[in-house]
Amino acid sequence: MNIRKAKLCDAGEIHALMQPYVRQGLLLPRPLAYICENIRDFSVAEDPQGRILACGALHFLDEDVAELQSLAVDAGAQGHGLGSALVRHLLKEAREYQAWKAFALTHAPEFFYPFGFEKSDMGQLTQKFNRDCLRCPKLNLCHQVPVICDVFQAPLSSDEGARARHEREALLAPALPA
Repeated sequence: MNIRKAKLCDAGEIHALMQPYVRQGLLLPRPLAYICENIRDFSVAEDPQGRILACGALHFLDEDVAELQSLAVDAGAQGHGLGSALVRHLLKEAREYQAWKAFALTHAPEFFYPFGFEKSDMGQLTQKFNRDCLRCPKLNLCHQVPVICDVFQAPLSSDEGARARHEREALLAPALPA
C-alpha cells in the first residue's frame, strides 16, 4: 500500500469511492467540482496496481485548525488498516503545517479515539459551524459527532509521538536571547 497526495486525475476515482458512503448518509456529498477545486487537500491510499482504495482530506479552517474530511475506504479493502494509515498520514501533514488542533465530524467517533481524538461539541468549532454547518441542508438533522485532538499529542507511532512532543515543546519555549 502506498499513501500519497492526490492528483487532479484522481478526482473521479475519489468521487466514486465516496458515493456509497454518501448514499448511506455517512459522508456529506462532495460534488466532483468540489473535489477538483480542493484536490490539494486530499490524500489517497493505492494498491500496487495504482487503484485507489481509500481517501481522506485535510482541510484548513484557519491558521491553527484543520479538519479531516471525506475519509472513505473501499468496501473490499476494509479491515486492513487503510483508514488508520490515512488518519496518521493526515495528522502528520497537519503537524508539518503546524496546525495545533485537528477535528472531524463523524458517525464513528470511536474510530478516532486511538489517534488522540476526544469527543467534543460544536461550541469548540465555531469557525466550522459558522462557515459550513449553518448552510448545510442537514443542519437540524445532523447526527455527526465532533471529535478533536491536539495534533502534537496525537500518537502516530511511538517514536513519532515522542518527536512530536519535543517539537511542540520547542515551539512553545520562549526564545533565548542571543
